[in-house]
Amino acid sequence: MKRFKIKTIYTFISSLLIFQSCNNEFLDILPKDQQTEMTAFITSENFETFALSLYDIFPGYNSIDFDDDVNGGNFVKLSAGGESPWSMSRVIIPSSDGDWDFKFIRQVNLMLSKIDASNMTESEKTHWRSVGYFFRSYRYYILLSKFGEVPWIEHVLNENDPALYTKRDTRDLIAQNILRDLQYASENIQDKKPNTINSSVVHAFISRFGLFEGTWRKYHNLSDANTYLQAARLSAERVLQKHPHISSNYDLLFNSESLASMPGILLYKEYASPYTMHSRTRSVRTGEARVEATRALVDSYLCTDGRPISTSPLYAGFQDEYSNFRNRDTRLYTTVCPPYRTGSPNSGSYSTWERSPNPHDSEYIDLINHAEWKGAKSLPYSNFRNFYSGRNPNLRSSTNGYHNWGATNMGYFMWKFYNETTDASSVGTNTTDAPIFRIEEVMLNYAEASYELNQFTQDIADITINKLRERAGVAAMTLSLIDHQWDNQRDSKVAPILWEIRRERKIELVGEGFAFNDIRRWKTAPETLNKKPLGAYIDKSEYGSGELLKIQDKNGNTLTQGSGFLWYFNTPTGFLSHYYLYPLPTNQLVLNENLDQNPGWK
Repeated sequence: MKRFKIKTIYTFISSLLIFQSCNNEFLDILPKDQQTEMTAFITSENFETFALSLYDIFPGYNSIDFDDDVNGGNFVKLSAGGESPWSMSRVIIPSSDGDWDFKFIRQVNLMLSKIDASNMTESEKTHWRSVGYFFRSYRYYILLSKFGEVPWIEHVLNENDPALYTKRDTRDLIAQNILRDLQYASENIQDKKPNTINSSVVHAFISRFGLFEGTWRKYHNLSDANTYLQAARLSAERVLQKHPHISSNYDLLFNSESLASMPGILLYKEYASPYTMHSRTRSVRTGEARVEATRALVDSYLCTDGRPISTSPLYAGFQDEYSNFRNRDTRLYTTVCPPYRTGSPNSGSYSTWERSPNPHDSEYIDLINHAEWKGAKSLPYSNFRNFYSGRNPNLRSSTNGYHNWGATNMGYFMWKFYNETTDASSVGTNTTDAPIFRIEEVMLNYAEASYELNQFTQDIADITINKLRERAGVAAMTLSLIDHQWDNQRDSKVAPILWEIRRERKIELVGEGFAFNDIRRWKTAPETLNKKPLGAYIDKSEYGSGELLKIQDKNGNTLTQGSGFLWYFNTPTGFLSHYYLYPLPTNQLVLNENLDQNPGWK
């Protein structure tokens, strides 16, 4: 049975919430053919039905904008002005919305308020209270990460409740309450059904929240960081004891019709026709995703000897993209499409393809197509009609032909969610499942929290990072070898081993919504974002030498011809110091005079 994505009783949920807000006397007479607030929360099955709607808070593959990775410096959007607005000082206070929204909190509080009066057993009550605490904590974590201080609400508010106009509670209170509720849930939740919230999911989330809050406090000079780092470490350890294995195929984590039996998948969003489907794959195969990777991301991937490109003898150089991609972490090849050329490089409207007469052009076609780790991909890549792209990079500003699918401004087509297995014939037909919590994130949380607590050892590296590297065909991390000369491109303010832990997180989780929160909690946004995004290194003459095709040399000098690094956006104006917290929307400040704006926002 498809969990938390099949037909839930939305009509029931909606009418229940409407009923709860009404005061008309005629509602004292309960309709006999409908469930109401007074009849809906009686049995464990009632609570299970209501809780199904709470799973909609998980994003799955419904969003295709990749804003977190654009804002975090991994991607840029294809249109002019498509850089991170945070890097260009273009973020303004919204007039409304801005994610300052407590409807979900109210929905959870409604369920929690009905537990004690139900006919459930005590164990059932503690279970559903735990489920409610998890979901309320999940939403509060999002609010905390954005705004810092928010009102803490534990009960259902009516329209006359003074708490509707309360001031914001402190970050300390919000964080303490989140951790309190999650720890209760971890001790009392029951592992009832497959692919629902269970103890491993709760501990996985504690590791995510604890790492975020602990490092935020450490790098933003707040107190009590270790409380949250310890919670993250201990919870991650609990999950790893129960789920020590990872899937052998990285690509299939994101491009499988079913994740039901995939090792290391703790919770996932299932998609199946005709109930719930998505357009993530179609967007990649039609050009509608409209994002591309940056050179900063590509340069982050290690060589197969486990060393960065700045010091690895295996790095073949940046003088062309074939050299740049050679001898690298296989996650690079399944995240950013490697370079290739077919026998018809300037065409993109053919359903069969021929090899280029130059064997060099087929290097990555052969590598991808014959690799055990290729997952659901092959080269040349094609659109949903199975028309092939004749070359990659496939540049939109080329004057001698390009094709819309896989087209970029700077050469790095992001194809992590590209697959040839799911139906992409029209919008909303894709049925590949989306991971929500997976063990690889927990491993990275464990490694980072351990380091921040001065407890990171080779043994921990071996059960976390080195498992990810082994799957990616990369030599193991050996702590005794990593010194200040290990990577001469490292931010000197970050210790060498911590730099490598953060690198591993970046490349493992790219495209999954972590990047912006990571640079915010590390307080490294200016170092990451305040530089011109660059792309692939190309020979301009191969693309018709159009004026819109812009390249520069390694020193940043603009070139009109020859070879150089592609660029499309200018140097950012800069991430502002008050950007680490989001602004409250104007309408909320007007509605509630007890709210104050976050510092620095005018």
